Amino acid sequence: MKTLFITVGGSPQPILTSVKSLNPDRVVFICSDGPKGSQSQIIGEGKPCEVRKGSEVVDRLPNIPTQLGLGDRFDRDRDVILVSNPDDLSECYGKIAQKVREARNDDANAQLLADYTGGTKTMSVALAQVALDDKLETYVTSSTRRDNLVKVERGERVRRATTSAVTVERTILQVLPAFLRQYNYPAAIAELETLLQERELSGDNADRVQLWLDCCTGFDLWDRFDHAEAWFYLKDYLKYPQLRELIFFLKRVMGSREAFAPAAGDGFTAPESIRGHGYEIVEDVLLNAERRSTLARYDDAVARLYRTLELLAQVRLWEAYEIQTGDVALDKLPEALRPKYEALQAEGKIKIGLFKAYTLLTEFPDDPVGKQFASAKGQIQDALQVRNHSILAHGLRPVTESDYRQLEAAIEPFVRKSIAAVVSKKSSSPVQFPSEWEM
Repeated sequence: MKTLFITVGGSPQPILTSVKSLNPDRVVFICSDGPKGSQSQIIGEGKPCEVRKGSEVVDRLPNIPTQLGLGDRFDRDRDVILVSNPDDLSECYGKIAQKVREARNDDANAQLLADYTGGTKTMSVALAQVALDDKLETYVTSSTRRDNLVKVERGERVRRATTSAVTVERTILQVLPAFLRQYNYPAAIAELETLLQERELSGDNADRVQLWLDCCTGFDLWDRFDHAEAWFYLKDYLKYPQLRELIFFLKRVMGSREAFAPAAGDGFTAPESIRGHGYEIVEDVLLNAERRSTLARYDDAVARLYRTLELLAQVRLWEAYEIQTGDVALDKLPEALRPKYEALQAEGKIKIGLFKAYTLLTEFPDDPVGKQFASAKGQIQDALQVRNHSILAHGLRPVTESDYRQLEAAIEPFVRKSIAAVVSKKSSSPVQFPSEWEM
C-alpha cells in the first residue's frame, strides 16, 4: 500500500495536485485544529475550501477528500492528524511520528510518502524531520510561478525532494559519533551501508560516505585482529593528520606480529610494517580489552586482558631467548634448568602455560619482565580468579564492570611497566582508536 502524509495549509490546490500526481492508496492529512484551523478543508461540511484571487474569495468548493473522490478510502478518524498548536514542533513531530509508526505496524512493506508543502512552517519542518528519520520518500509541490510566496496557487508541479545531503550530514554528525565513542564499528558500518544502498547520493556525498565506511571497516577488521586486511582499508588515509599516528601504530603492530609469528605458528606476513620495539602486538591486545570494556562487553574484555598477560610472557621469551612456550627447546635454557623442564615433556614436546612461562622468566636472573612478575605475582593471581570463574574460562559467572576493573588494575600497570623495562625510552607509544574524528 502506498500512503501519502501531507500537510494542509491555506490553499487546497497544491494538495490536489500532489495527490493526483502521486496517486496514493491512502492519504493522511496533517491539519491544524480549531475554528480557524486547516482541518475544515478536510472534514468541513458544505463548501469549506476557498478559491482566492488575491484577498478576494472567487469560489467555494467541497472539502479536499470530496474533491479528490476518495470516498470510502478516506476515514476521518484514521486519516487526519490534528495538531492543537501548529507552531509547536514537539507536538507536530510526535503526532506525525506516531501515525507513521502505526502505518508501518499495519503494513511492514508499506510505501510511505511525505509532501510537506502546505501548513505552517513548523508543520512542514516536523513532517520533513519525520520523513528523514523514518526514511519516507519526500516530495514537495512547487510552482513554476510564485506570485505569492506564502501559498502555492498555480502552475504546481510535484517533485522528489533531494534529501540525500541532509541525510548524509545527519548520519555523520549525529548518528556516527555515538557509535564511535563506543568503538561500535558494526553499527556504524550498517548505517553507512544503508546510506549507500538506499539513497541516491551525489558524487561528493557518495565519496564522503565511502571514506567513512572504509575507515570504520578498517577499524572493525583491526578490532578483530585482522591486521593485514585492516591495512588495505586504512593505508590510503595516512594523509589525514588525525589518523596518521594510529595507522603508523598498525604498521608497528604488524611488524611485531610478524616477528613473533614463528613462535606462534601464525604464518602471518605483514603487507607493510615498521620495526618497533617488538611488543606492539601485546599493546594492541591490551587496547582491544579497553575497547571491549567501553562497549560493556566485560567477559570479552577480561578474556583479552588474560591474553595480554599470556602474550607478554610468550613474546618476551621469544624476543629475548628464542623460546617457544608451545615447544620449549632445552638447548635454549640455562643448563641448570634443563632437567626441571625436561621432566615436563609430554608427547615429544615441552609446553608451558602462563604461570610456568613467567616462572621461567624469573629464573633468568636479570630478566626485567621476570623481576616485574615476581613483585606483582600475588596481586595478579588473586585478580585472575575473576577470569577463572567467568563463563569464557572455567565457570558460569557473568563478569561485572567491577570484576573487570579489578583485573585491569592488576594487569594493565604490570604490562606497561614490563614493556617499559625492556624497550628504549625513545620507543613510540601505543595509540588507541579515536573515539571521534573529522574528515
